[in-house]
Amino acid sequence: MPSRLAYAVHLQHPGTGDHLVLLPGEIPPRELAELITNPDAWQPADQPDSEHAGREADGTQPPARTPRTRKARTD
Repeated sequence: MPSRLAYAVHLQHPGTGDHLVLLPGEIPPRELAELITNPDAWQPADQPDSEHAGREADGTQPPARTPRTRKARTD
């Protein structure tokens, strides 16, 4: 399975010289992926895809977090 980008990457297209911006979560074509040499630009293999982030292994959603409340100001 191709790797997804973890961060936005700016590069020039090798054929046209156009400035490209690849966004996090994208799977770039092989010709562009070969130009990305920074290993930190790639999502780790054990990190879930962004469209499935937050789901438990059994397919259920994790419990919702309770909102934090602030104390009223007294000054």
